[in-house]
Amino acid sequence: MQTVYIQKEHVEGLKALFLDVFSNEPWFDKWEDDQQLDLYIRDLIDNQNSLSLILVDDEGSIVGGSLGYVFHWWEGKEYFIKELFISRNKQNQGLGKLFLEQIYDILATENIKHITLMTERDVPAYSFYQKNGFTELEDSVYFVRKVK
Repeated sequence: MQTVYIQKEHVEGLKALFLDVFSNEPWFDKWEDDQQLDLYIRDLIDNQNSLSLILVDDEGSIVGGSLGYVFHWWEGKEYFIKELFISRNKQNQGLGKLFLEQIYDILATENIKHITLMTERDVPAYSFYQKNGFTELEDSVYFVRKVK
């Protein structure tokens, strides 16, 4: 297993994996419009500050993705992960931990100081991040407001 930067030829495979992971338990996202999914993925991977990585197996198949952005902060650069996922048939096999370790190595070479992300408390990802060294910021709040 190797973590590499996403390339143009990876986009369709990444979209298929993303759709499979997030359209099923526990997320049940309803990506019914392929164009909307394509726009979302491109929002994440085509921006100037995007940092998008994939985990590929020995056959070259994509088994994981980390899609996010690099921001310059007063403490240095940080990587905000918007989406992190592992293939459903590869979960609970240590690949998420391996993927994160390889991501840390890449971030260190780019002098990125922190990783930030958000998840829901009632999904398995919450305990996964805790087990892998992430801490919940007790003084931070994530707000949302629906636009009419």
